[in-house]
Amino acid sequence: MANPVPGTVIKTLTAFIGKVTRYAAKGHTLKCYRGQRDTSWENLPGLFRHDLSRLEANERRAIRDLMAVHPLEFAADQTMFDRLVRMQHFGLPTRLMDVSLNPLVALYFATDPGPDGKASDGVVTAFEVPESREKYFDSDAVSCISNLANLDKDEKDEIVEIRRERKKGAKSEAEIIRSNAEDVYKKLHQFIRAEKSYFLPLIHPIDLFKPFYVHPKMSNRRILAQAGGFIVYGLKPPRSIKFVEEFKETRFIVPEASKADLRRALALLGITDSTLFPEIDRAAKRIEAKYK
Repeated sequence: MANPVPGTVIKTLTAFIGKVTRYAAKGHTLKCYRGQRDTSWENLPGLFRHDLSRLEANERRAIRDLMAVHPLEFAADQTMFDRLVRMQHFGLPTRLMDVSLNPLVALYFATDPGPDGKASDGVVTAFEVPESREKYFDSDAVSCISNLANLDKDEKDEIVEIRRERKKGAKSEAEIIRSNAEDVYKKLHQFIRAEKSYFLPLIHPIDLFKPFYVHPKMSNRRILAQAGGFIVYGLKPPRSIKFVEEFKETRFIVPEASKADLRRALALLGITDSTLFPEIDRAAKRIEAKYK
């Protein structure tokens, strides 16, 4: 078992509800939650996992591969963010990280027992989202970051290098205009304008490195059932970049020995596999297992 992550240990559902309610009541900023069955796992979108570096390097091509094979699935999607949400739903790792506005949903995922022989403590991570980082699906900032997926690795690396070289005076209007005059920015502008014809070609470079919480369209049954949302990640920032407003994290540790009891308690409140995964294919598998 990995070294435990610092945080508040939760052994009962009553204790969790009490502590998370007090946490949620503090301040007026949005709170969202992510549950993981292993405390050693980082809070990262699938695309940025260490074992998927080749997929990250080929993000643009992987997206087009999936769209080429299943074009009708994406026919109704109007933006790149919409497409990334659908790809995430179908299991392709993207620059989106799943979170929920319901802490009990996150607790369900944290109580996943995992495969045999790999027992581990779970964790619910609560994120406090600064107001400036809270966006909706049709936000310009979300379009800018989502469309980074349309650039190849060399182009994304070029944006990182431009930022590194121009750190001094990077917040000035003149420097922002200068950056947007670069060919790689102009290419990004084209992708954004394809979904937003009114978009003004003036991206603040630092925004391409920030994560944002995004309220998605509640058009997906799973998102609706899980009170789902996403944190969309931009480019990996150079070490020299320090953000003034960060997502503050609070962790609730779920001991491996308490997972089964917590799952049973959640089931009594209607938090089960059946309610969180309403798709027919999941229901068919559950029915099959019932009669084996």
